[in-house]
Amino acid sequence: MTPIRVAIIGLSANATTDWAQRAHLPYLLSPRGRERFQIFALCNSSVAAAEKSIKVFHLPPATRAYGSPEDLAADPDVQLVVCATRVDKHYETSMPSVKAGKDVFIEWPLAENAVRTDELLKAAEKACGRTIVGLQGWYVPSTIKLKELITSGRLGKVQSSEFRAAGWTNDRGSLSLGLDYFGDRKVGGNLITIGFGHMFDWVQHTLGDFQTLQSHLQLQRPKLKVRDSFTGRTIKTVESDVPDLIYITGTLPANEHTSKGAILHMRHQRAPQFSGEPALVWSIVCEKGEIRLTATNSVMLQISSMADVNIDIEDWEKGTLERIPVRWTTHPDLPVVSRSFVDIYEGYASGDTTKYADFKYAHKRHTQFDGLFASFDASQAA
Repeated sequence: MTPIRVAIIGLSANATTDWAQRAHLPYLLSPRGRERFQIFALCNSSVAAAEKSIKVFHLPPATRAYGSPEDLAADPDVQLVVCATRVDKHYETSMPSVKAGKDVFIEWPLAENAVRTDELLKAAEKACGRTIVGLQGWYVPSTIKLKELITSGRLGKVQSSEFRAAGWTNDRGSLSLGLDYFGDRKVGGNLITIGFGHMFDWVQHTLGDFQTLQSHLQLQRPKLKVRDSFTGRTIKTVESDVPDLIYITGTLPANEHTSKGAILHMRHQRAPQFSGEPALVWSIVCEKGEIRLTATNSVMLQISSMADVNIDIEDWEKGTLERIPVRWTTHPDLPVVSRSFVDIYEGYASGDTTKYADFKYAHKRHTQFDGLFASFDASQAA
């Protein structure tokens, strides 16, 4: 096949977060990735910045450099635009390409809120371009294994599930310098939408979407220190408006694998877990037994090495307890954070739209998050 011509927005040598470099670039530059894709252009804050990145990342000299999203969108040779900027730049940097009818891949969160995701969705539907959103938790080994166990019917139907997670940033009372926007809700990237957001998605991808939902959010530490990651020195203190404790309870959809009225309860705190306890415990109670996933240190399984992740299966009828280590067995040549992107990119290349989340799917998730924030704001105003 002729490689698909890709433009990347946000592959920068000076970026505070290097997600494009860490997650997207390894696959696109791998032998497997090069068979299907060609990095054809970069778009950064200026043409000079894009040219610098072309050199820093050793891309071919013929790679086109753009300094504005409008100029990129006007290039008729670009087929797929990948946006990996800060969340509050997704909308403005991607919309020109969306309106131009290009296929567009935007990292999660899609935008700051559901109003803007709806605008992106409507523009994409009007222009008829395909869309992708970076919810890569669908393809980590833990998600795949849990879905396999549930759909096998081995333990009967799901009757309830409880998900408890602790931790996201380094500690409960500070943020790293350059990431202090995590405490500013209007930016759109924070504990709720990113830290909890990925978990919220891959849990529902595994069990089904909440049919009813009630939430209680709390902001326990509104004042956060901002520290230099290299020296540990406190640079300043910021006021956060982002809740740091989340409780959600709701019902799951009844189907051939889930009982009617099955309850899903989720709890996540930004603070680290209690000493000696796992960071993540996810129990799925079925008719004939229970499945329990534990992760000792990491709650962000979509970027986890899986070295500390296990699934235990208790079969009540047989009286057995079985442990299944969950490990990566695919794409060993790629860094861990890049592996789950392979199926997304290749699903797109093959034309199989069921293999990845699109703008419509992401807008559904953003609508859920806007509801969480609305409930929190109402509780604060009461």
